[in-house]
Amino acid sequence: MPHPTKPGIGSPSRWLVAWLIGAAGATVAGPTEGAIVTEATLVQDGAAQAVICVPPRVMRPDDPKVTGTVNHRSGDALRRAEYQRRRLRESVRDLARCFEKMSGARMEIVTDKVDATDPRARILVAEPAEDAVGPPNKPFPYEQGFRVVVTDRTVALVGESDLAVSYAVYEILDRLGCRWFMPTEMGEGIPRRQTVSLPAMDFSSGPATLFRDIWYCGDEYRRRNRLGGLYVSAGHALGSYLTAEQLEANPDWVAVIGGRPSPPTLKWTRPEVAGAIADVIQANLEAGEADPTSVSLSPEDQIHFDESEDPRFDAGDSDPTYGTPSLTDRLLVLCNGIAERVTARHPDLLFGMLAYANFSRPPLREKVHPNLVPVIAPITYSRVHPLTDDREPNNRDLREMIAGWGRAADMTAIYLYGWNLAEMTAPNPMITKWSVDTLYVLRHGCRFFQPETSSNFETSMHALYMAPKLAWDPTLKPEEIIDDLHRRFYGAAAQQMAAYWHFIDRIWVETPEYSGGPLGYLRRFTPERMTEARVLMDAAINAVRTDSEKARVRMADESLILFEQYMKMRRDFIEGRFEHLAAESTRWIGRTHAMAERYREQHAFSARQYGTGGIWGSNDGVDYFVQWYKSAYDEATHIDRHYDILTPEPIRMWRIRADRDKRGGDLGWHGSDFDDSAWRTTDVGIDTWSWLGLHNYLGRAWYRTRVAVPPGPPGRRTFLWIGLSDATSSVFVNGAPVSWRDRDGTRREPFAGFCRPVSFDITDALVAGSENSIAIRCDRSLNEIGSGGLIGPVMIYREPAGR
Repeated sequence: MPHPTKPGIGSPSRWLVAWLIGAAGATVAGPTEGAIVTEATLVQDGAAQAVICVPPRVMRPDDPKVTGTVNHRSGDALRRAEYQRRRLRESVRDLARCFEKMSGARMEIVTDKVDATDPRARILVAEPAEDAVGPPNKPFPYEQGFRVVVTDRTVALVGESDLAVSYAVYEILDRLGCRWFMPTEMGEGIPRRQTVSLPAMDFSSGPATLFRDIWYCGDEYRRRNRLGGLYVSAGHALGSYLTAEQLEANPDWVAVIGGRPSPPTLKWTRPEVAGAIADVIQANLEAGEADPTSVSLSPEDQIHFDESEDPRFDAGDSDPTYGTPSLTDRLLVLCNGIAERVTARHPDLLFGMLAYANFSRPPLREKVHPNLVPVIAPITYSRVHPLTDDREPNNRDLREMIAGWGRAADMTAIYLYGWNLAEMTAPNPMITKWSVDTLYVLRHGCRFFQPETSSNFETSMHALYMAPKLAWDPTLKPEEIIDDLHRRFYGAAAQQMAAYWHFIDRIWVETPEYSGGPLGYLRRFTPERMTEARVLMDAAINAVRTDSEKARVRMADESLILFEQYMKMRRDFIEGRFEHLAAESTRWIGRTHAMAERYREQHAFSARQYGTGGIWGSNDGVDYFVQWYKSAYDEATHIDRHYDILTPEPIRMWRIRADRDKRGGDLGWHGSDFDDSAWRTTDVGIDTWSWLGLHNYLGRAWYRTRVAVPPGPPGRRTFLWIGLSDATSSVFVNGAPVSWRDRDGTRREPFAGFCRPVSFDITDALVAGSENSIAIRCDRSLNEIGSGGLIGPVMIYREPAGR
């Protein structure tokens, strides 16, 4: 066994050789020839028949000499070894605890030799186990291979490292039926039995991936579900390596964006830039100030990069979701140059590089350095439909993107999004999507499963539990994992909760709405579907028998109640019931915070904790709700209470036409007498640009309608209110442009503000007592996928008398 404080890593080439010779599979050997072995009985009739034998080093307290963050992403050898030792220590304690919880039997943990006359069977852990049966039969990358040997008197748990021995512990607990579906005891499923035994075996295995993780789940959940391994750093770090002084001394290294130098963004294709970054990384490594396993070469979180020199290195590919050239080849010029220099002295170092935004697509010209790990982050692609669904506008491109990176790189990482970016209130188990997508990426070179997830076990437990299990063993069947979850987690209500969750899952994947966030919810979650969801949930509530079943179903019910309130506000908004929206949205925010506090330890309702034992941060569910709707709801209520609304119902039905060559103004599309009868009709309260066939369209479209406005007393201003938009909007009334006022009273036109309401003063252009032509010109940039233009109701209101 390797030295316990020096777990090996090995070079990428050695990892690949291991996989090629079959190290990613499992070996099950029969008992030794001539032996008659049936099973090891560990508990008999509630009495312990075994003792757990562990080296003293494993069970010692935390090492006070190891300071700083010690967790599953620790890279330096000392912290990594200490983390793995602590993890194994807690695994051993878990083993004894689970035996007691199963049977009531207290199983002793000993760190000294057990007398040979002691009749108890031995559960040997780490070095004693390897001394007894030898090492695992196969090596695994990052020393993650383990071995379980069971005879009638011995259970040996062996691993290439402390991390791998911990895997062996949870291998036998998994075989005994122990499960952890969500953090804390609420998510735990431990079967009850008076006698506990294991069949004879000699089983060597390890994970199919080098790393598996989800965010916001806690160390216990990670340990019990065998998450962890070798993390690849891929944060937005590229602009942080060079100092301001270096850039001032070398202004030709700085990217030119919009005609101006834009530090800290760099020119990617200058060799001296690659050399300077490589020097910084090497200096940090040699000073012990950098992770010796991986560093990030991911660019800043933006889409605008150098426009002066780097475009010459683009390969002619384009990104369909941005409508811009793919920047991947130019980025690889830089990343390959850095990797080539650094690996000359640090041959095992890995470099994470986000394949993201407009550098998502695989390269056409450049090769990928063997130590470079593309971290595929398809942020502008399908969030809720499986990538095999070709109704989704970009799924063919997404599949080819993943497969292309798999061909181009020795190994890839996947950064799937484990929630419907950017809205997390809706129940969303992602059963179908992650069943399909996880297995697809694993078949195409993914060796690091490190998705972005949130604290959303109440909505997405199924995906959060299932996908890492598939990343551990892709031969598992997703449907069997989900069936096991329903049966063990919900007990007597399993059938009813399975019906509920599969119904919700079908709503997501069967509705042909592909926009991001909550934009398509009014089409997806119709009143009829919400009613059916409530019927299914109530059936589950009536089926529970035990307190634990009741608590688990209640959590899902609390989630559905929040979403029912969310959808009521959405529907009230588009149908003009504004009076109580401000108060109801404030109460909804309060209830969400209360749920987050109640289920904080379960990492649910967007209760986010940063770091092990770290601070509790903002609530994303609330933050996104505020960003999307709160200001519009508040303003709608204010107008309803203090102004005279002249449109009995919100103006939702418009004519729309894309203006791809931006000639609409010249063609008079804003004019009062323009004939728009051939244009398509859209309901701006419900329809998205994706629904209208404009999913990837980043350009201009015009909306037109005619509205009769009653006359009013002179001196009272009249306004056209746009509740929500995703565009830069210009408004024309009877052919004349109109303006809006900012907070200091300055008249402005056009208006740009994603999901912000705005009132245009139409008094001078309006013909009161007559029908008026209204045209809105909308120019879309990318704020959300499948979005664009008007995404909420429009109304006309007038100042009240005496104002």
